[in-house]
Amino acid sequence: MVFHCRMCGQCCSTMGEIISILEKTGTGTFRIGYSTTFEERDVRLDPDKQDLFFGKSALSTLACPFLREREPGRLICTVHSSRPELCRQYSCFRILILDKQGHALGRVMDQTRFFTSPDPRLNEIWHKDCTCSAVPDESAWEECVSQAFIRAGYHVVK
Repeated sequence: MVFHCRMCGQCCSTMGEIISILEKTGTGTFRIGYSTTFEERDVRLDPDKQDLFFGKSALSTLACPFLREREPGRLICTVHSSRPELCRQYSCFRILILDKQGHALGRVMDQTRFFTSPDPRLNEIWHKDCTCSAVPDESAWEECVSQAFIRAGYHVVK
């Protein structure tokens, strides 16, 4: 199945904890730093997204500083062409956990068994009820995790 970006912004919604703008180095160019490795690198705004970057504020302190809302519900990376390798390796979710209103609260990243969520209750459910690590089959593992969140009243997208 070929990946098709849904422009949901989930991939970048917590990257602000990892990527920060250290300085503006020119018109549309920035030096960024990684909080995890202390590495630095340069990125450039995509020419067709400069107005979007400068015209709209960052979504939150948790989101990547280059993520912007193009239109309601459709988010876009403004440095997509020069995005860091870390971002190039990032895939969308494997399992997405939504509340009853359909808001994304947490996810298991694609091709991993790594869960991330800023929600303390979801993290508690993950640690308490998602004890499926001994399940070797990936489909069975996904079902085990999904059912734990469904039992807790959440909606799960796989």
